[in-house]
Amino acid sequence: MASLDMAPITIKSSNLELLTGEEVQSSNPVISFPELLIVEDRLRESFLKAGHTIKDSCLLLLASGGKRLRPLLTLQSAQCFGPLNSAALDAAVAAELIHMASLIHDDVIDHSDRRRGVPTINSQEGNQVAVLAGDYVFAEAFRILSNKHLLTSMSYLVDAIQSMCDGEVEQAEQRYNLTVEPSQYFKRIAQKTGILLASCCCSGAASVGASQDAIEALGHYGMNLGYAYQIIDDILDFTGNPQVTGKPVAADLANGYITLPVIYLLDKPLYGPWARDILQTRNLSPADVQKIIQALISSEALDEAFATALHCAQTAIQALNSLPPSPSKTFLIKLTHTILYRNS
Repeated sequence: MASLDMAPITIKSSNLELLTGEEVQSSNPVISFPELLIVEDRLRESFLKAGHTIKDSCLLLLASGGKRLRPLLTLQSAQCFGPLNSAALDAAVAAELIHMASLIHDDVIDHSDRRRGVPTINSQEGNQVAVLAGDYVFAEAFRILSNKHLLTSMSYLVDAIQSMCDGEVEQAEQRYNLTVEPSQYFKRIAQKTGILLASCCCSGAASVGASQDAIEALGHYGMNLGYAYQIIDDILDFTGNPQVTGKPVAADLANGYITLPVIYLLDKPLYGPWARDILQTRNLSPADVQKIIQALISSEALDEAFATALHCAQTAIQALNSLPPSPSKTFLIKLTHTILYRNS
């Protein structure tokens, strides 16, 4: 497998070209495809085979919704090169199962009570059942990949899982680390988010026999899309509506995760020392949270983080330049815009 680029990005504001609101509206795709309905049915079938407790818990997570971004990327990457085949659909189902398994385990690690507005498995059934449910979902993903002889797709997705585990450990080690550098942040989000999106793109392209150059181009697209996705997620941690995002304001900060907006804030001569004094307490009151949010706005740290996400999105789109024109290529470009300007 060709290695995917996880190098940190150097941001140059002179290279940024802002997208207008009109462009966003015209490029906002409706994410509703018959192929995804097939994926949804296949996911449900996978869970119905489980024992009672795991089955009910996984079906509840499935019913809570989600963007289905991973299978969508897998299917659209495949369709850049021709009609869908069964291999691409199998790879898409496996990708979403891996993502769902990682969410179940993340909730255990973060002691999360709710996800997408519904109780988590660990809050309902305890950590033991949640860990085993996550393991079951991982196993089902690999059953599909091995039974369908999708060895190339499996290779990409195994690499993603290993990287995601490394990213979780790195994130835990960096909790409350107020000296974390942007390069460390980019390494972490590459491991936790970018690598799986990149692997989905590569897996989809490989499932229909795309060339190695085309697979690598889609891998670079997926990685940079992952950067943009995670940075926007980290901005929404402070600016999002909890009823829309499904989690409290500044939940990541409360857990000690120092994300890009905070890194930029801490680097401001006027605001940095003041913010560091507040964050060093590791026990933020609601008033402290509001002060940090106001400082993120006043210092333009949030704007700076968005500019970085925009640059990553543009880099993702540029990676598609070598691909032949197709409706799916156009969709991937529009999807990048949608992710950049989403509110949840």
